[in-house]
Amino acid sequence: MALFNHRELNSKNLMQKILDRNPKKNFTIELENLLSDYENSLDSLSISNIKNLGSKYNVDLEKDFIEERKELLFRMLEKALDDNWLDDSEYRQLKHFSNILGLDISVLENEISNRGTDIYRKKLAEVFSDKYVSPEEKAQLEQLKIKLKIDDALAKKLYREAVKSTMDSYTKPIFESEVYSPEDEKRIFAAAKNLGLSLTFPPEIQGKLAKYRQNWEILNGNLPVLKTDMHLQSGEVLHHVQQVDWFEERKETSRVNYSGYTYSTKLIGNLKWKAGTITTNKISQDVWKLIDSGHLFLTSKRIIFNGEHGNKVIPFSKVLHFEPYANGIQIQKDSGKSPFLGFSTDVPLFATILNQLLERN
Repeated sequence: MALFNHRELNSKNLMQKILDRNPKKNFTIELENLLSDYENSLDSLSISNIKNLGSKYNVDLEKDFIEERKELLFRMLEKALDDNWLDDSEYRQLKHFSNILGLDISVLENEISNRGTDIYRKKLAEVFSDKYVSPEEKAQLEQLKIKLKIDDALAKKLYREAVKSTMDSYTKPIFESEVYSPEDEKRIFAAAKNLGLSLTFPPEIQGKLAKYRQNWEILNGNLPVLKTDMHLQSGEVLHHVQQVDWFEERKETSRVNYSGYTYSTKLIGNLKWKAGTITTNKISQDVWKLIDSGHLFLTSKRIIFNGEHGNKVIPFSKVLHFEPYANGIQIQKDSGKSPFLGFSTDVPLFATILNQLLERN
């Protein structure tokens, strides 16, 4: 398929005929026509050919039709990059073409860099798609870097981006699910080794991963066992401790409404008084009232609360169900007051452990 198209020139308008001037826009048409005629022998063209056209149409090559000339250069570059390679002969021809078009060499170099970067980035995505980079693929990347004239600093930057994207594909599901299995760990470190990384996590990330590993252990039935000096029943062990606020529902009167039949009757002068009967209606509603604050213990047999004003115990056999919220857990008992345990940290962890314990009991 031809790169350049041969087109008819625009006709002169009346004023151009009177002044004997050529339509300036014909410069780009005649330029492409010239390139079309010499498409297979562009080396025989020189900058003087373009300057002559510029003089014919009174075109300043420093500032006129720059974008149009760039577009012609980029067509040739696109064809040269069809195979994702740019060999030395193609590069020399592009430099010559850029010169005869009257364009600064930086225009060509910048476009080669931009398009080469896109090609190299796509190749990286292809290579990293199976999350394993073979020695052969690394050699291909090195060759591609040279052929696309990508400097070492840019190639390293693009490679780091691809590595980060690959590692993110492993770690993102872990941080979204907050579960970190031994299999996850093996895959991450195997991928890092293949990519040539010495994988280390900052303390903050290490802490999160340790917590997510604990979540995995709990989900797989391996509940933590904590040491305690509190008195427990025979065979009972402690699994979790949580600082909580203990709430219970209470009836609370919000206002009093008055109703009944009344009428007014006149006394002396303008003084009136009301007769009839008045009844009062108390408007009440259930509200959560803070009863106590303290530590709540989840053991293998029961929920134990040690508060500032007293202790409470709920055997798991008395728990019908529970409902987790962002700010705590509501416990539904089979009788008596059903509390809301208010706290904002580790609600998912608490709920997971409690669910495991209820299933066991």
